[in-house]
Order: sequence, then C-alpha cells, then structure tokens
Amino acid sequence: MSQSLIDDQEYRQDTARRLNTWLTVLEERIVALLHGNDPESMKPAEREQAVSRHLTMLLRVLQLRQKFAPGISAGEQALLDSIFQGIEEPT
Repeated sequence: MSQSLIDDQEYRQDTARRLNTWLTVLEERIVALLHGNDPESMKPAEREQAVSRHLTMLLRVLQLRQKFAPGISAGEQALLDSIFQGIEEPT
C-alpha cells in the first residue's frame, strides 16, 4: 500500500475515534442534564432551548460522522440523507 493510502486510513480511524468520543460526551451530558433538571418543572422556553442545543450538537456530530466515518452502510446513508434533507452545511 502506498503511504498516502495508509495515512488516509489512519486519519479516518482517528476521526472516527474522536467522533465516537464526542458522541459519548454528548450522551453523558444529556444524562447529567436530565438528572440535574426536571424537564416538567422547566419553563417552555427553557425546554425548547435545551432541546435546540442538543439537536444542534447531535446534527453536527452526525454530519462529521457522515463525512469521515469509514464504511457507512446504504441504510445508514439513506437515514442520514433523510435527516439532512433541506439542511444547509454550516459555514
């Protein structure tokens, strides 16, 4: 194998590891927020803001996964495409 192909594979593996780490951190933050707050006692605007932040972070992680993760199946790709339909890439 050429060195550039090996470097590209290592780059993608590193990126996938980092994305998985971010997904874990995001999941842990969600659990901590749920345990630290009672959604039913929050004002509607506070709940909306919390959901919006979560969805924004999740969307960005999914976009990065779609871009860098090796071996996305056709089903996963179709799901991601349907999620991102009509959403512009952040600049």
